[in-house]
Amino acid sequence: MSLRQFLLALRARFGVFAVSLAAVVLAATVASLVMPKSYRATVSLLVDAKDEQSMGQALRALGLPQEHVSYLETQADILASPKVARRVVQQLKLAENPAALSTLGVTASGVRIEDQLVDRLLHALKVETSQSSVVRGTFTCADPRLAATIANAFATAYVDTMLELRVAPTREAAAWFDVQLKGLRSSLEDAQRKLRADQDGERQRLAQHPDRLPQVRDDTFIQQLRADLLHGEAKLRELSTQYGVNHPAYQRQVSENLALRERLQGELRRVAASVASPGGPPLARAAPGQSNPQTGVLEPVLQQDVESAERAYDTALQHFFSSQVDSRASQTNVAILSPAAVPLQAYRPNIRLNLALALLTGLALGGALVAVLERQDARVRCAEDLAAAVQLPLLAVLTNEGRRAGLLPRPGVPDVRALPRPG
Repeated sequence: MSLRQFLLALRARFGVFAVSLAAVVLAATVASLVMPKSYRATVSLLVDAKDEQSMGQALRALGLPQEHVSYLETQADILASPKVARRVVQQLKLAENPAALSTLGVTASGVRIEDQLVDRLLHALKVETSQSSVVRGTFTCADPRLAATIANAFATAYVDTMLELRVAPTREAAAWFDVQLKGLRSSLEDAQRKLRADQDGERQRLAQHPDRLPQVRDDTFIQQLRADLLHGEAKLRELSTQYGVNHPAYQRQVSENLALRERLQGELRRVAASVASPGGPPLARAAPGQSNPQTGVLEPVLQQDVESAERAYDTALQHFFSSQVDSRASQTNVAILSPAAVPLQAYRPNIRLNLALALLTGLALGGALVAVLERQDARVRCAEDLAAAVQLPLLAVLTNEGRRAGLLPRPGVPDVRALPRPG
């Protein structure tokens, strides 16, 4: 069927076309008026990847676009999670609100009311993300005020859940490090106690041999006394060969040497007592595998045990303080950018859109009905219809164009061209 044939059929069957169009538009209008209204409220959340209240590196700036998109999708999944929805139900006490239960279509059936509410809330919630750091949550229901209230409650519950997810692991980590610190502190004190006992024993051994002490070797007064004593001994030997042991000069030199020896022994006892005391100067330590310059024996591993215990304790203490600070955080990296407002117009039904769609549907349906009726009951409305019906070539076509232009006589009206001309 050509366009001209369709237009002729449409003009001939305009009644069917108009009735079908009017029926579709009327049905859409009635359905739009009868359909229950739904209102949509949207809340916007700003999600930042940085965390200013953390001493660790749990959160960092996301540089790659894929990381940014993946992080936002994770936040969207958390916002639309049953954990957040259940917190919304508990915060708003929806299970105790008959009006909210009726609006959300929840009935007291075999399933728990709270579980039904969680399912209805997640079904009516829509979360959208984009290339920016803004996440939008939209909630739809029949009550505009309830829609805005639930949307804002989702935002608040999401922020609280993010804070809980952040603080709970760090709090557990702080408690775990606190337990470990007790054991590490005990190990450190035990290693230090063993090292002090070893040092005290070493001081006692060194006190019995003060000549090995570096304090003795470095003391100039003791070295001077030793030099004077050596000089006195040499002079005593010289006097013994010259005068004998009974000579007064010899006896005087013997007394001087005894006095020098007593002074030297007193200084040595003083240095040895200072080293042997518990609060004495620290003993020199040799590198592992080398001999001790004081004792001449290999360095024990006690000092290494103390140093290892100190490093382990300091590392655990640093992690403990970091976890303890993070567990006391009161803010998250999520902020409510714009809370949901009470919608003034219904989201559904959209009467204008429904009428536009009904108009297009009615036009298509009317045209289809005209085409179907024309195929079932074909009429000759133009030359193409006649040629298709008789399947013979057309010799001429008579139209009413001449009658419309006044060239052909109308029925009952004489043709002026056939009348005799005057004269």
